[in-house]
Amino acid sequence: MQWSLSGRVNWSAPRPLALAFTPTLAAIVLCALTIALKEHPEGLPALAATTLAFIGAHLLHLFLIVRRGR
Repeated sequence: MQWSLSGRVNWSAPRPLALAFTPTLAAIVLCALTIALKEHPEGLPALAATTLAFIGAHLLHLFLIVRRGR
C-alpha cells in the first residue's frame, strides 16, 4: 500500500502479488547471504536471524489477513 500525507490509501497491490512479495524478497536476500557466507562462515547466526525475520514477517501478514476475515 501507499499512503498520502493525509493518511489516505493511494494505491494497493493485488493480494496475490502482495503475498508473494515477502517470500520472493526472502529468496533473493537469503541466496545472496548464503553465497556471501561461503567465504565467511562466522556469519551463520546472521543468516538464521534473517531467515526467522522473514518467516515472522510473512506469518504476521497472514495473521492480519485472517484477522480481517478475508
